Amino acid sequence: MPTYRCADQVVRVLEGVDDALAARVREIWVVDNRSPDGTAEAALGVARSGRLPNLRVFRTRQNNSLGGTHKTVFRRAAEVGASHVVVLHGDDQAVAAEVGLLLDRVERDPSVQTVLGSRFSRGSRLVGYDRKRVAGNRVLNVVYSVVTGRRLADLGSGLNCFAVADLDERTYLRFADGLTFNFELLLDLVRRRVAFAYEPITWREEDQVSNARNVKVFTTALANLLRWRLGRPAGPAPAADREYAMDELDPSGPAAGVGAAS
Repeated sequence: MPTYRCADQVVRVLEGVDDALAARVREIWVVDNRSPDGTAEAALGVARSGRLPNLRVFRTRQNNSLGGTHKTVFRRAAEVGASHVVVLHGDDQAVAAEVGLLLDRVERDPSVQTVLGSRFSRGSRLVGYDRKRVAGNRVLNVVYSVVTGRRLADLGSGLNCFAVADLDERTYLRFADGLTFNFELLLDLVRRRVAFAYEPITWREEDQVSNARNVKVFTTALANLLRWRLGRPAGPAPAADREYAMDELDPSGPAAGVGAAS
């Protein structure tokens, strides 16, 4: 179960993982994407406390943005023989305890092993989410559903559970490393006819981004959908020098980032 981002937020996310939830997953990974915000140091502090004995802290070898971090985690999960990987963004917008909702769905429905968190389904709860953003997301969900012929309730929240067997390295490694990765991954699941389901989740939005950025995300999502429909790549392929790998940080080391082990 990997989690990402700023130091204080990551600590709050980890505080939301109680003993019962921690016991349901093999390992909890905090992945620092070479950020300068103290994420690794904060996570190592939690690891040293011993409260979460299955917590491990990693640092990626390159800053590959959100999409590249997904790729790194997916590859490592396959290498260690994990059956599922839960992606929980470390920005404290999703509720860590609701990881259990996705795991419950996986356990009770063997036919669906990839379960995506939905901010816009019946039963979802939005806190502080701008109405214009809600409307824009709902429009995108409808457009994507019509074009793909499959009901899509969210194009990419910060809480998702993927069956490793449902992921295809041959395709996802070609996707963009930035924010468009979520759109491309979802469309790839649709194209390959992977069975997946949505689970309503709670989403808290306390750091609204600018309307200019919202418009850019909206138009990019539509452009990606059009290219997918035409059978074209959603965007430029990642640079050839990208390395999707991460090293574990030693909590007993003299400082975060020192004593990394491959």
